[in-house]
Amino acid sequence: MGRVCLGLVFLACTLFPPSVGAQALAGKSAGEAPDQTITLVGLPSSPSPFAGLFGSVEPVGFLPTDIAALEGPTRTCDGCPRRRPGHAILQTIGVNVVFNLGGRLRAEPDEYKVTPSSWWANLRHGFEWDYNSFKVNQFGHPYQGSLYFNAGRANGLSFWESAPLVALGSATWEYFGEKNYAAINDFVTTTMGGMALGEMFHRAGWLIRDTRLTGRSRVLREILATAVDPITGANRFVSGDASRVSENPPDLKPTSVAGDFEVGVQWSGEINQQAVNSTGKPFVGLRLGYDDIYSSPFKRPFDAFFVSLRLGGGAGISEAMIRGRLYGRFLGGNQERPTEFLVAQAYDYEVNGVFDYGGQSVVLGLSHLLRLSDSTRMAVFGAGGPILLGAITSALITETPTDEEAPQRTYDFGPGAAFGGGVVLRAGGFPIARFGYNGFLIRTVSAVEGANGKHFAQVLRLDLLVPLWRSFRLGFSGDYINRATYYDTAADVHQWIPQFRVFLARVSR
Repeated sequence: MGRVCLGLVFLACTLFPPSVGAQALAGKSAGEAPDQTITLVGLPSSPSPFAGLFGSVEPVGFLPTDIAALEGPTRTCDGCPRRRPGHAILQTIGVNVVFNLGGRLRAEPDEYKVTPSSWWANLRHGFEWDYNSFKVNQFGHPYQGSLYFNAGRANGLSFWESAPLVALGSATWEYFGEKNYAAINDFVTTTMGGMALGEMFHRAGWLIRDTRLTGRSRVLREILATAVDPITGANRFVSGDASRVSENPPDLKPTSVAGDFEVGVQWSGEINQQAVNSTGKPFVGLRLGYDDIYSSPFKRPFDAFFVSLRLGGGAGISEAMIRGRLYGRFLGGNQERPTEFLVAQAYDYEVNGVFDYGGQSVVLGLSHLLRLSDSTRMAVFGAGGPILLGAITSALITETPTDEEAPQRTYDFGPGAAFGGGVVLRAGGFPIARFGYNGFLIRTVSAVEGANGKHFAQVLRLDLLVPLWRSFRLGFSGDYINRATYYDTAADVHQWIPQFRVFLARVSR
């Protein structure tokens, strides 16, 4: 599901722009006081036409006074969920139960038949580095973490209040959800990646929803939003909020959304050769800017973020990148030429012909917006900071082990540093050229075959978008991808390839 979520966001926002359905406003106005009623446990707060999908629910009595004080009887806004920390914790644990039951139905169910003895064995053993596939560790676990995070957001908790739930969900899964020994790499990637993906998916879901609507359009939006943010969507259907008419949460309403959806073909070169491969591979891509991370005023974490996603082109997921602003402050300039300092959480997933890289980092950045003419703007930015934990494929293993072989990890773990920068040129609000550079330096602490060392990886990219008709663009993109690995006990490795893409893009602003 995680692979198609962002595509659903773009499709839904294209088919149903936020202005659609304003004429369908009904019920409470924005000026009315929020609902102060304490609901019955398990009983929808308002009649819901979707309640039949989940069966009948019987009330079990009013919340006790002490629990009611913890849960909070109010909504922070008319369209916000009720604040229910206890429900958030229970749903976090519930996510683990669902994953455990799902694991029992897969090819190796014995790994998920946990018992108190397996729990005690995991607790006694402590953390280790695991041997799961790169995709499972660097994408699957962060996506699982996003569900923990959104158990908090779906129950009225803030960004920072939801963060401990990811650590709770990850730790309880590692020790009690499966028989494999707990993995420190999973704990880090699930927690940090879960925060980044979770808040992005939560806000993306609210780009699709419009709580002012009724009827068929409302139902379709709620269903699409549930595909993007399952925990929030399920809660809304069960509680009746999916049909309750209200104002949209103001804290989840960006001042602008810009991006492009791409469909095209990618050609990749041979390692250390200038020629490109003659066989092109199809891909689809999405770039989404939720507010302007480099020039908009800061209010709260992830009030501005940037997402880049590419599916295909040689891998199921060839690129997934998130930059979510945690803090921002203007340092100078004016409204037309602002300079901003920011702190951002970064999630990276990169698969190409030279290396596979996944990392969780926090970066500090500076940006400056230049006004070249009445309709032309240029943004210049740079950022860098520590990688809490990164994973990059080993240069010592050239073939991926088969399923019949003993578990073998093909990538190295370690902390390091991330750095990069770029320039974006826009005309009439639409991008016409983009140049970007991303670099990663990882010092191996858990290496394949015990060959500790340093990995230095770089990606340079240039995109050109030529106007065709209205919001459609013909795109040309070129990459130069390079890695240099210096092992302590093995020969150094230097590899590079070029990549080239041609695509049709539909841009929006």
